[in-house]
Amino acid sequence: MESVSFITSPYASGDEVLGTLGVIGPTRMDYSRIIPLVDYTAKLLSKMLEETF
Repeated sequence: MESVSFITSPYASGDEVLGTLGVIGPTRMDYSRIIPLVDYTAKLLSKMLEETF
């Protein structure tokens, strides 16, 4: 586990955090690309959950 990194972002419905979306990748991954992608996906999932419930 020394050569991997975790990028995570929580997703929620309203004020309640339901879980965490994440990516496990090599330490040398392109953080400037992955962080916004994980954040966007978690926000999109949150929006979809709010519309559903």
